[in-house]
Amino acid sequence: MLSALRHRNFRLYFTAQIVSNVGTWVQITVENWLVLQLSHSGLALGVTNALQFGPSVLLGMYGGVVADRHERRRLLIVTQTCLGLVALAVGLLAGIGIVRVWIIWVAAGMLGLVKCFDEPAIQSFVKDLVGPADLPNAVAWTNTIKATGRMVGPVLGGLVLTTLGTAPGFLVNAATFALVVIVLANLRQCELSPRTPVSRASGQIREGLIYAYTEPVLMATLVVMTVVFMAAYNFQISLALIASETLAGDSQTYGVLMSALGLGAAAGSLIFARHGRTGLPMILVWTYALAVTQVAVASVHSAVPLLAATFAYGVSAGLFSVTAISTLQLRTVEDMRGRVMALYSICFLGSSPAGGPAFGALAGWIGVSGALRITASICVMTALVAAIVWQPPWRSTEPRMTAGDTTVGNGPIAVHDTHRGPIRHDQTARRRSGAALHRLGCDRGGRQPPAPHRRWRDRDR
Repeated sequence: MLSALRHRNFRLYFTAQIVSNVGTWVQITVENWLVLQLSHSGLALGVTNALQFGPSVLLGMYGGVVADRHERRRLLIVTQTCLGLVALAVGLLAGIGIVRVWIIWVAAGMLGLVKCFDEPAIQSFVKDLVGPADLPNAVAWTNTIKATGRMVGPVLGGLVLTTLGTAPGFLVNAATFALVVIVLANLRQCELSPRTPVSRASGQIREGLIYAYTEPVLMATLVVMTVVFMAAYNFQISLALIASETLAGDSQTYGVLMSALGLGAAAGSLIFARHGRTGLPMILVWTYALAVTQVAVASVHSAVPLLAATFAYGVSAGLFSVTAISTLQLRTVEDMRGRVMALYSICFLGSSPAGGPAFGALAGWIGVSGALRITASICVMTALVAAIVWQPPWRSTEPRMTAGDTTVGNGPIAVHDTHRGPIRHDQTARRRSGAALHRLGCDRGGRQPPAPHRRWRDRDR
């Protein structure tokens, strides 16, 4: 469960990112309130959010190409510095009282453009910190960062608003970005997983799209993720409607429900860190679990059972997210990692503008409970179609690799025994494959020793 935290670089990076993500949610809370105070318009708030997330959907693949071409630590130093400077500028303008809605829109657009390059690099950099062996555990821990920020950030943002005003919220976020930059600059480069940046060439965006399309597991994961994110991840809308309509509560009730959801998501990530398995079958299992918990949330109408159902909803959402992104990370070759992670960001960020309004309209028509049941049905149908299309029993989606290959690329780690054929195994099956590796003279990572030290039987092959 703690294997990724044994890496000093990852411990420092993980701590800094928790602080930074909390600061980001503090700024989001303060910024939304400031836009409403200045404009008294929900449309202005919607434009602000669109400017923040729209560029990543439109230009995210180019950001993935840049993450593949360049050294990711240096790229993150640049992007995190730019994000901190944007927050600092808005904070200073708000402090002297000259901030306007159009200024916030310009800042939101600049933030969105920087995020095009920042998100793919952040997702890909996890492997550089811990290497392939501890990657699933590291992904699980990094997924708790978002859950922690979602739980703690809005609460701190509300406290900052009521006690200090709007400007300190932006300044606090700028300080957290400075912390991340300092940590990135002080990582031990000798302990980073070695990689060779991709050379500049034409058609690399198209190459990334073709690669994802032709790899069955990646394609299935991206499709299932997109549909599930659109159908089941409208938490802010569904829980707000449940708090106001089902429980007849106020903003405090909504905050309690969101905290239960965030706590469940963090718990789901920690469960994966201890017992997690990757692959399309597990993604489909957690898709079914999401559907079940959605129905549970829709079926209860009193406070305590609803809190328990919301917590379970968060657990299944956390397990689905971390399993999906771990599968993408483990099944992707190093040269394509940035572009595949860009596709993940596009699926995640692009689902909200489409799924949120659709869920809100559906809830207004048949009620939030009915809308949750319909989205649960969509999740079940998506899982069934994916199981039929991409998981037929006669077709293997596992790639074949050679004995000396230690790259975790398009599939589980694999070795090839000339007598018994390919021996495939993922992280959870390494113990069972120890004997096969020993027969080849390999260590647990699938690596062979130099030729003079190999076992005598290898010389006869």
